Amino acid sequence: MDNEILIVGIFVGAGLLGYVVIPGLLIMWDMVLDHIARSGGD
Repeated sequence: MDNEILIVGIFVGAGLLGYVVIPGLLIMWDMVLDHIARSGGD
């Protein structure tokens, strides 16, 4: 029983982490590319 709760908790935690971290990384990458584009355009 304890192992099942632990496994479910790990999957839920990993899902929430991916749901938060992946969009955050995409937004940061978009900002980096935008900054590079503005710097190169000067």
